[in-house]
Amino acid sequence: MKSLVLLLLVAVTVSSVVSKPLPEDSEAEVHKEFETWKVKYGKSYPSTEEEAKRKGMWLATRKRVMEHNTRAGNGLESYTMAVNHFADLTTEEVPKGLLPMPRPEEEEVDKEFEMWKTVNGKTYNSTEEEARRKEIWLATRARVMEHNKRAENGSESFTMGINYFSDMTFEEVPKGRLMAVFPTRDGGEEAEVDKEFEMWKVQHGKSYGSTEEEAKRKEIWLATRARVMEHNKRAENGSESFTMGMNHLSDKTTAEVTGHRLQDRKEAEVHKEFETWKVKYGKTYPSTEEEAKRKEIWLATRKMVTEHNKRAENGQESFTMAVNHFADLTTEEVPRGLFPMVTYQHFKMNEEDKTL
Repeated sequence: MKSLVLLLLVAVTVSSVVSKPLPEDSEAEVHKEFETWKVKYGKSYPSTEEEAKRKGMWLATRKRVMEHNTRAGNGLESYTMAVNHFADLTTEEVPKGLLPMPRPEEEEVDKEFEMWKTVNGKTYNSTEEEARRKEIWLATRARVMEHNKRAENGSESFTMGINYFSDMTFEEVPKGRLMAVFPTRDGGEEAEVDKEFEMWKVQHGKSYGSTEEEAKRKEIWLATRARVMEHNKRAENGSESFTMGMNHLSDKTTAEVTGHRLQDRKEAEVHKEFETWKVKYGKTYPSTEEEAKRKEIWLATRKMVTEHNKRAENGQESFTMAVNHFADLTTEEVPRGLFPMVTYQHFKMNEEDKTL
């Protein structure tokens, strides 16, 4: 009987712990938060059923925002979010082209929007129209900020800024002017631009394998040039704090720029690793040709070790490996009976092995 009573007490205790909401998520506090949100955005509903329905949507939005901000706190997101006036709407109900959830640093962003309106002479016919245009502007701003972060990391060859069209949807922007204005060129201007392209090629030592390849690269260069010019016009008007110029990557696409920088970085890191390995094992070679040959063998060894260790991380191997002093030798060159390329770091025994 005592055992039964004790078991029941444990069950009740566990049940109360599991069902008890966290203090920050208590029902009373969440309800108060919902009521405060309603007042802030002037929300009212025609019936208790409608309010219950909208509160459920609001709770779902709030949950997504909180989960996002938790990831941001752990460094997995580059911005935070907040619940806004669309939080009680479904995705289908949110006005087309508008962001369903809010922007970070609300007061600072509001101030930035007001300054942008002043610089670009923007006025709207109603508060509803301004709210709609501001949401589109926020979406444009988010894209620009994400692009510029990639530029800071070397993944883009230029930066971007908010322009006059930033409160327009893609459909509303004059054709051919999405995010950047590509000016039309008459015959005289075209000749000047062609000359500029030729000078740029000479400056950066550019040559192409065919006329088709040059035409392709020139088109990319022209698009980069248009973006740079638009940015610099904004800088002249005080809308940007710096100017931009064309560089040696201006004839490359975003994907090519990213790959180029990553490849250069990776090659530099691997070369440094090889030099460190040479010092560690006292390796010297009689000629540059011999060193190049030995480095190729070392690279093949390193690749095999890296692939093996990835499998080990995934539980497909019971040990890891490392590059040792034989790593620049072929299988035939390694002293007979010795492992040619690796050092075994550790070995995991299962329970059956231990009993043998």
